[in-house]
Amino acid sequence: MTLYTLSVSAVERVSLEQLQADWSRYANRMVQVTTPLVVCGSYYDSLILAPERLYCPEERAVGLADGDSTDYWRIQASNRANSICVHCRNTYYKVRTGDRVRGFQARVTGERHFVTGAGVKTSHVRVTPLARKEKDAVRVVGANVENLFADLGGYATRRTTPKQNALKLSKVAKGLKAMKADLYALCEVQVGDKAPTMLLEALNKGGKKYAYVSMPMENMDRIGGCFIYRTDRVQPYEAPLSAYADTSSHYHARMFAQGFECLDKKGQPTGERFIVSLNHLKSKRAGRGNYDTHLKRMSNVDSLLAMLPQAVALYGDSDVLLLGDYNCYTQELPIQAIVRAGYPDQLMRFCPDDYSYVFRGEMGYLDRCFASPSMATQVVHVQPWHVNTDWYYQHGANRLKDKSMHRYADHEPIIVDIKLQ
Repeated sequence: MTLYTLSVSAVERVSLEQLQADWSRYANRMVQVTTPLVVCGSYYDSLILAPERLYCPEERAVGLADGDSTDYWRIQASNRANSICVHCRNTYYKVRTGDRVRGFQARVTGERHFVTGAGVKTSHVRVTPLARKEKDAVRVVGANVENLFADLGGYATRRTTPKQNALKLSKVAKGLKAMKADLYALCEVQVGDKAPTMLLEALNKGGKKYAYVSMPMENMDRIGGCFIYRTDRVQPYEAPLSAYADTSSHYHARMFAQGFECLDKKGQPTGERFIVSLNHLKSKRAGRGNYDTHLKRMSNVDSLLAMLPQAVALYGDSDVLLLGDYNCYTQELPIQAIVRAGYPDQLMRFCPDDYSYVFRGEMGYLDRCFASPSMATQVVHVQPWHVNTDWYYQHGANRLKDKSMHRYADHEPIIVDIKLQ
C-alpha cells in the first residue's frame, strides 16, 4: 500500500472564483486564497469569510413565512456560494466581525471548508464611534442584555453560575454607562425587583442616580424587561402598562409601556412628555426559519398595536417610541405591519445598511426603533452601537473571562436621541 503525505510547503495560490469552479480539484491541498475577504462571523473555533458582508435574506427580501420571493432565494444562494468556513484554533478569538483578510493559507477539507493551524491574520476595521448627544436632547437606549438574572434558580440555572453572573453584571453596567443615556429600555432582565436593583447598585457606583420601572409580572422566574432612568433627567408618571401574549413561553409578557416626563436642571418637570414601549417578540428557532414562530410574532404585533392606543390615552401624549428585540428582520411581515400601522422605522430612516445582530455570518436588524408620527419629527439621531456582535461569540461573560464591556450580550444596543418640542 502506498501512503501519500501532504507537504506544507506545497502551497498553491488560488482565487475564490477558482475554488468555486471545482472544489474537488483542491480537496486536501494547501492553498493560499488571494481574493480579499472579510470576516462575517466567528463562532467557537471557526470563522465565516466572504468577499463582502452578508445580509440575512429576510433583511433585504420577503422571507419564507411571508411568501417566497425571487430575491430571497437569490440572496440565500449567493450567501452560500460566496461564504467559506475556516477552522483556526489559535487565532479565532482575536478576530472581529468586519475584519479584512487577505492571503491566508489553509488546507481544503471540503466544499467551502478549510483548516489552518497557522491562524488567519486580519486587519481591524474601525468601529463606528458613539455619536455625541446634541444639546438638550434626551438619549434613549433600547438593548437586549441577554438573560440578566439575580436569582440563579429555576430557568436561570441552565444559563450561568454565580461567578459568571457577577462578571456578566459588570460587563452590562460598563456598556450602559458608556452610552451615557438618560433612559434605558432593557429586554431579558429577570422580572421583579432583584435584578434591576442589582443593576442599579453597579450603575450608581459612579455617583449618578438611577432608578427603575420593572415589567409587572407574577412569575419571578421569568425573563421580562425594565426601564432604567436617570432621576435628574426624566421621571415616570402613571403606572406601567403591559399586554400579555403567548402564555406558554418564558417570554409571555411581551409588551411594556411607560410614560416619562423631562426634568430641568433643578429637577422640575419641563412639561415635555413621551411614551416608550419596550417589546420583545417571540424568538425564532435556530435552523427552522420563520415557519413555527411567525404566527406567534404576528400575534405579538396584534397585541402591541392594540396596546398603543391605550398607552396614548393613559399617559395623555401621542409621542411614542417603540424599542426592543423584535426577532424579525426588516422585510418580515411583523415589521411591515407595524410600519403600515403608522409607526415609521427610524433605523431605515437613519442607518438602513447597518445591523444589530449577526447569526451564522449573516447580519441584519432584529432590534428596532419605531416612532409615532409626532415623535418621528423629534427623533434627531439613531444608530446601533457595535459593542457586542462584532466581538467573538465566546467573548461574553459566560465564556472567556474578559472584563471589558464588549460582548456583554448577543444584540447591539440601539441609540436614539430625541429633542422634544
